[in-house]
Amino acid sequence: MKKLLPLLGLIFGAASPAVAAPDEVTTPYVTPQLDVDVTYDASGSDGQIYRQRMRWNAAHWQQRLDMETTGLIMLTDYRAHRLSVVDVHAKTFTVSGAPDAQFAPPGQRAVGQWVKGAQDRVANQPCTHWTTVDTDGQTGDFCYSDAGVLLSASRGAIPVIKAIAYSETPQGPEVFKEPAGFHEIAAMKLAH
Repeated sequence: MKKLLPLLGLIFGAASPAVAAPDEVTTPYVTPQLDVDVTYDASGSDGQIYRQRMRWNAAHWQQRLDMETTGLIMLTDYRAHRLSVVDVHAKTFTVSGAPDAQFAPPGQRAVGQWVKGAQDRVANQPCTHWTTVDTDGQTGDFCYSDAGVLLSASRGAIPVIKAIAYSETPQGPEVFKEPAGFHEIAAMKLAH
């Protein structure tokens, strides 16, 4: 999870401020502007490929990320500033604040310095490559659709995630709730 946070920061537009001409598009949309259901292959630090499914409700700013091999589900409500991590195997969940300090709402372009690159197709969807540098000094390459859907990403020229299936499908509220019968456990406190 710790290694994912820099990537999540980039996905939501964390970088250095930039100045652009008023009509010049210099940054991408980095949050979906429509309801989507996207399945990704994600590269783990162990070199294995892990399947992830991301669903997004644009009207309510809610995201569900199912990490199939781990049995974990992350339910994020950016409006309520709420993150719930569900453990399917233990039938439990923990709730904390959403990591939304750098969240770019739907319809708002990313902040920072981004370099627009080539057009591409990923999961049979058109996207544009954008590069930026994260707070660790690593260059990230992200292919976003015009509607702000991430279709692929690499960090330091190493592939991190790539969409393999894409659907623009309405995502109802039931998708973003903890499963019935699961019980809440307290989040672990980190020592300083």
